[in-house]
Amino acid sequence: MESGDQLAMLIRGLHALRLVTIVDVASYSIFIWDYILTFGMEVDLLWKSKWNFMKGLYLFQRYLPFIDTTWLAIYFQFGRGMTKTTCAKIYPLDGVLIVFGFAASEMVLSLRTWAVWNRNQRLTIILPILYVLVWGSAFAVLGIYLNSVEFGDPPFSGFQGCILEHANIVIVFLWVQVMIWDTLMLVLMLIPGFRAYRYRGVNSALMKAVYRDGVVYYLFLFALSFLNILLIIILPLPYRHLLMTPERVLHSTFASRVVLHIRAQAENNIISPDGLTELNTNQQIVFHNSEAVQ
Repeated sequence: MESGDQLAMLIRGLHALRLVTIVDVASYSIFIWDYILTFGMEVDLLWKSKWNFMKGLYLFQRYLPFIDTTWLAIYFQFGRGMTKTTCAKIYPLDGVLIVFGFAASEMVLSLRTWAVWNRNQRLTIILPILYVLVWGSAFAVLGIYLNSVEFGDPPFSGFQGCILEHANIVIVFLWVQVMIWDTLMLVLMLIPGFRAYRYRGVNSALMKAVYRDGVVYYLFLFALSFLNILLIIILPLPYRHLLMTPERVLHSTFASRVVLHIRAQAENNIISPDGLTELNTNQQIVFHNSEAVQ
């Protein structure tokens, strides 16, 4: 009976591993396809531009998924004869790089939100503090989670991938923090967006792209973080990270498209020399009463 239970658990584990692998491969494909589609824009708008903070941040978060989401993740899932020791070395490295990627992509999106608020002095102080608190605690949660991870021996010779046997549910708080941050950024995008619509301030293609991308992208990321939280709480361990790779890919893709779309619309306008806010001051939203300015 005991051997029968173990066999049933192994079959369920293999089924979960196959499902997660299918979703991950689909995510890799989306990332590569989007990269191909936007490569020409990237060469014209980024590679030929002067080096600044935004260019470096863009390139870091754009190309990091080739390491953490493509190379390491594929090796983790398809490597043959993986031992517990090998899995225990690859998994933490991949996890740290993924969280770094999330943080970098969120920084790009957050800088765009700050730009929409015309570099508001209060946000200039508050947002960096909140960013450090949120993502610093995210790495702390990741550390606790990684210390709890345990891998099992391969069920048979030549087995592909790693068998995750135990992991602390504390990882759910990482997704909670991501969702809270995305919610804050979404609200910060909706407030000036509503004001701009109310006072008919959004007339340029540049500003329409800023608000359209901002609201739609944050809604998608919020929904994915919420689903990740539900999966971790409700489903068994093998299924908990089913949507992690799609969210990782979309974070990088959305952040990259935000930069490319703004630069494409702002080609003939004034670009901020620091590369942080590619918005022409003549196209920034002008509110027509004291209440809107507050």
